[in-house]
Amino acid sequence: MSFQETLLHPAIPMTLFEVVPPAAAKPETLESALLELHQLRGRVDAINIPEIHDEERPGERTSKFIERVEPRILGSRIKRELGIDVVINRVTVHDGEPERWFGETCGPWDIPNWVLVGGESAKVSYPGPNPGEAAKLVKSLGLPVSLGGVTIPSRKNEPDRIRKKHAQGVEFFTTQVMFDSNDLVWLIQRLSGVEARIFISFAPVSNRRNLEFLRWLGVDIPSDLDRFLLGSEEGESAPAETCLARSIDLAQRILMDVFDNLPPDPPPIGLNIEHITARNFAPALAMLDRLGNLYAGLVQKNFAS
Repeated sequence: MSFQETLLHPAIPMTLFEVVPPAAAKPETLESALLELHQLRGRVDAINIPEIHDEERPGERTSKFIERVEPRILGSRIKRELGIDVVINRVTVHDGEPERWFGETCGPWDIPNWVLVGGESAKVSYPGPNPGEAAKLVKSLGLPVSLGGVTIPSRKNEPDRIRKKHAQGVEFFTTQVMFDSNDLVWLIQRLSGVEARIFISFAPVSNRRNLEFLRWLGVDIPSDLDRFLLGSEEGESAPAETCLARSIDLAQRILMDVFDNLPPDPPPIGLNIEHITARNFAPALAMLDRLGNLYAGLVQKNFAS
């Protein structure tokens, strides 16, 4: 079954693996990325590809901005050469005339699964539509696509945001990377009766740099996480293997907390593993294997009739 066919079947597990596109200035990195991604065949339902823009965020940037290959280029080659479905992200607010992109991506590019992403700040006036407006536009064009959005469980009024976007045509959501279950459990309990699938996102942490980068991206990170994962708040960290094992253990507990506290009529639950840095592919695969088996069992236990 295709991504679109299985999306709203709660009893069918769905797993995404998110990869950052390779550097645009180095064509050889695209070939290397495709070789690496061969390992995902038969292990995921789709590869999730973000659209990277140079972002202005508070705090010191932990890495230099690198122009990336367009998600459609990487996605089309993944579909054609690896036979794996893809989901591509589109930051809609930067495009003042998005109809052309919508038509091309659904048509010649043959990529019908999109996550619509908004801007960095509500205070900025962008030329293009916000994700909700973009979703309504896509539906008005009659395009046969599956639309996704991004959810931040700790954000104020998030259940209402999701219900509104779902009414506008958004069928699935990927969460921010999760390091705590409280806000996530609260959110899903308030989505009882909503049919949009919620993909819970996790990312492996192997060292302090990983955690600093996630914090710079705006991920909600509990104040005591440095000590738990790294063994200290400052200075020397625990070995990479120890940090990784702890981050996977934490993700397992969060996943189990969610399934232990599902509402009476829960939304379908999905899994999204994020490969956030070039050196974290192997740790992300380790997390995928550990969480994937647990997740599939939890779906079978809680959703199978």
